[in-house]
Amino acid sequence: MKKLTVIAGLLAIAGFTVAGCANKETVKPEQNSPAAQTTQAQPSQQAPAVAAQAQQTAEKTIAEIQKELLMIHFDFNKYNIRPDAKTVLEGDAKVLNENPNVKVKVAGYCDDRGSVEYNLALGEKRAQAAKDYLVTLGVSGDRLSTISYGKSDPIDAQNNEKAWAMNRRAELHIAQ
Repeated sequence: MKKLTVIAGLLAIAGFTVAGCANKETVKPEQNSPAAQTTQAQPSQQAPAVAAQAQQTAEKTIAEIQKELLMIHFDFNKYNIRPDAKTVLEGDAKVLNENPNVKVKVAGYCDDRGSVEYNLALGEKRAQAAKDYLVTLGVSGDRLSTISYGKSDPIDAQNNEKAWAMNRRAELHIAQ
């Protein structure tokens, strides 16, 4: 019984070896050529190359990361982080911590009520509040910058409460 198990194991190993080598094209170098001696003397570099390729395909593209970063919203005339926004920023921090080479610009926006100057200042406070919260969640501050767009670039240009609520926001834009 023991011999049968050993023989079955050897046959399985031989089968895997043959199957693994079946698709490889073998080129035999001349025995006396310098290239053949160099090739035989150096260990195979194929395994690290395959590992590097697998790592590159596992990394997300900038566009994929950007899609995972969600915006947050603010109350009228406020720049404090609401509880629902904290949850969103926690998800954003997770994405940023999983991608440590990505730098982000936190952009603050306002609705169209108020002066340009007032909204630029409020937008900057909103962006800074979001940045500060991300830092408390472990995102390095040197990876984050802020900018205010005030009331420019609204999501919804209508003059109603629903539109204004959508426009009071902070967004994370990957800096390139």
